[in-house]
Amino acid sequence: MFKILVLPIGNIQRKILEDICTALKEVYTAVCEIYSESLPVPEEAYVPERKQYLASYFVSIAEEYAKKLNFTRVIAITDVNLFVPGLNFVFGQANLHGRGAVVSFFMLRPEVYGDPPNMELLSERIIKTVIHEIGHTFGLGHCSNPRCVMKFSNHVGETDFKTKNFCLACRKKIEHLLKQYV
Repeated sequence: MFKILVLPIGNIQRKILEDICTALKEVYTAVCEIYSESLPVPEEAYVPERKQYLASYFVSIAEEYAKKLNFTRVIAITDVNLFVPGLNFVFGQANLHGRGAVVSFFMLRPEVYGDPPNMELLSERIIKTVIHEIGHTFGLGHCSNPRCVMKFSNHVGETDFKTKNFCLACRKKIEHLLKQYV
């Protein structure tokens, strides 16, 4: 059985977590649970020079919870600004072929780009990013199809343009990989 835990870290609205679980159940035919409490944001992940948090630290927490609680995958969801070395920011990060990933909605919020808050748009962006990062945990790389959920997003406009679905080639790969959990 393919089991995903949604792990809130920081101040995350319950509705966002529920929307994520609904999408994961649909796309991955998974059992999805939301962790019962929100973990505190790990201050040791904060890099003062950048005023951001190191994404890999959150991925490590997700990996730890996957092992500890026996989940196939754990997706940490946070509201802080994440980065990886060499990039200004990231929407998310995952361990390729791993069990843990993180998505931050900090840079997915419309108000970051001068637009009014829009929960529906934010939820759509988060869901696409979560599905994308879980795809990486299966070993999927970035896709060249601009509508595929596995397309790399250089900016939020590319996230808006792609769908929450896999293209035919990526869908075949995921379906093959998911068979091991049936």
